[in-house]
Amino acid sequence: MGRDSLELADDSLFIDKIQRTFEAADADLLTRAHAFSSKKACNGNSTGYKAANLLLAQDADAITIAGALLAPLLWQGLADSDAILERFGPLVAATIEGLSASFNPRAGTHPRQRGNIHVLLASMDGVPRRAILFITFRLLALEYATGSHEAAAREMARETLDLLVPIANRLSLGDLRRRLEDTCFRILDPAGYAYLKENVAPIQAEDDKCLEILLQGVHQLLENNGIAGRIQGRTKSLYAIHRKMTRTGKTLEEIMDRVGLRVIVASVPECYTVLGLLHTHFKPIPGTFDDYIGLPKDNGYQSLHTCVYPVREISHKPIEFQVRTELMHMEAEHGTAAHWRYKNEAAAVERDHQRAQWMKGLVRQHQQANSNEAFIELLHRQVFQDHLVVFGNGGRIVRLAEKATVRDYLTITNIEVPEGSVVKVNGQAAALDRLLRDGDSIEVLAGGVPAGPGAGKARDADSLFGRGARHPSGGNSNGTAPAGFPPFPDKSQENKHA
Repeated sequence: MGRDSLELADDSLFIDKIQRTFEAADADLLTRAHAFSSKKACNGNSTGYKAANLLLAQDADAITIAGALLAPLLWQGLADSDAILERFGPLVAATIEGLSASFNPRAGTHPRQRGNIHVLLASMDGVPRRAILFITFRLLALEYATGSHEAAAREMARETLDLLVPIANRLSLGDLRRRLEDTCFRILDPAGYAYLKENVAPIQAEDDKCLEILLQGVHQLLENNGIAGRIQGRTKSLYAIHRKMTRTGKTLEEIMDRVGLRVIVASVPECYTVLGLLHTHFKPIPGTFDDYIGLPKDNGYQSLHTCVYPVREISHKPIEFQVRTELMHMEAEHGTAAHWRYKNEAAAVERDHQRAQWMKGLVRQHQQANSNEAFIELLHRQVFQDHLVVFGNGGRIVRLAEKATVRDYLTITNIEVPEGSVVKVNGQAAALDRLLRDGDSIEVLAGGVPAGPGAGKARDADSLFGRGARHPSGGNSNGTAPAGFPPFPDKSQENKHA
């Protein structure tokens, strides 16, 4: 089959999937964007087409996918903004406006130069769709980088780990984030990447044998109790393994010390029912239970985590379970990209507002930081070191690093407090340098002005259960364990974002 025939076949599959996935109006938008892109790019718009396919696999919405098809035309001078606006409307035009800035750093530039970071943050402008596109095109640029662009690829990889990986994590783009991390790891440390890839394989092969038996057993357990669910084996990315080995000083065998299973069910009550079944049929390991449904992570991540002692006949390793709903799984893997699929549209809009507010705050935090290194350190603390849980205005749940202060809370939530305003912690006026403790309640009185839309509104835990109401399983939305379950332990100090 010739090249033209292959392209026509790919186009046909792409259009067919669009028509099966989207309603008529969105399918029409994407069909027109694809046709316009194909016509303008004489040699084919391979970058836009690859990005669109990647985003289609991420369950992205039609506006974002259309932006992926059309953005390269602007960069290559094959179309202008007016033509995009006229043909595809203001949402598509606004999504890709300014997206080309600082997309491919030139060799010899330094990713931590203040101007480069400012341009990168400003180009996203607090727009989640634009950030998703930026991250997608960066991933493709890194994955397809050739030896002749090695120096530029290394600079992009460093910048990506510094800035884009934390942003992808905060937008809950789990799948894209893992691909970014592994690609950057391969570019920056090819020998270390090759070593882990070779040595993880036999360990994973042994784990897969255990997983196959466990998958059958857990599936039977659910079936016997009338619960329909999907069960998946979980594996760590190579970069996650490398990072944990570096941070803890442990060996590869010590890092891969658990077999991971994920149980995906239809509803929140079923999550707690499954947890009860697992704790009944396996012996739970004390101190390993976390309820991220009652207390979601700041990026919206929700799941129940528990670890049980190994089944001697099957595995010598502890078994780590994650239990979540289909919606929680979509949020964990595709996050903001897939919000258009949510049945609870108001919750999706609110979450996007909070993420947009956080992204806008990054520009201000970068301007106020003493150095780029200080800003990057702050960004990583915000995203990855979420040990303290505090409650803000309207019951909003915010996770902070250890030894965080009231000022840190205001910075991360992007709330500007005019001089003379009062901030209360647990009902008492507090100084901005006051250290916060797990479970503190923070109230910013009327003088505090959120710097973006959606600040200070209740999180999804409250919208699902009602603040202070009981979970359908018997657990409370304030994080109290359901009746018959072990009390919630103190949060582990280990980074659990991977």
